[in-house]
Amino acid sequence: MAIDSQICGLIDALADFQVKIMEAINGRFAALRRLANLLEAAGDLTGFIPDISKLIPLSKIDTRIYDEMRVNCPFLNLPPADLNAEQFLGELRAQVNAAYGRLLGQINLHPFSILGKLQEKFDAFQTRINSEALKGSDFLRCLQSICQAESAVKSLISRPAKSIIDTAETYYKNQIIGQGQLLGGAAQAKVNDIQNVGKGVKDLMDVSQFGESGSAIGL
Repeated sequence: MAIDSQICGLIDALADFQVKIMEAINGRFAALRRLANLLEAAGDLTGFIPDISKLIPLSKIDTRIYDEMRVNCPFLNLPPADLNAEQFLGELRAQVNAAYGRLLGQINLHPFSILGKLQEKFDAFQTRINSEALKGSDFLRCLQSICQAESAVKSLISRPAKSIIDTAETYYKNQIIGQGQLLGGAAQAKVNDIQNVGKGVKDLMDVSQFGESGSAIGL
């Protein structure tokens, strides 16, 4: 039984749209992966991940630590705590908190921190173009089985067959097999490390003065 050319034309238009969506996702994925590789390399070059174990929690800064810092760090010009202990402790805690805020700002600007945000950007892009439509991966097979006549598949015929196959294979490899993950295991481990450092700094400080994103001076 002959298939109405209008039906095949509709299927053709939808299939062509599906290929274009796959091309768009493939392009964005490739661009973000290139950026991820650059950020990973840049992060390795900076070598900046502080040792949290050497930092003091803000809540632990007491008169004993204050006196140790006053004696061992004379350049801080700290007065004796017994003059007005609470005032001087408060000022010291504020200075340490500000230093931690600047450190947190630097961590958030570290290439590994930015690397961790790329996956969110890619996922948001997929959502914006309604990638759910691509889950019907059998659609193109249906087109082939129903509309065999060349006249019924005008727009796809205008595309090189290899181009369509390459697009589908790239999409399948990255989005189906790879589940749309931009980062490899080593890169994700680096992201996890820098996120743990950032969390560690937040745990040491009073983030209410700086928010979750970094220091009060815009780092």
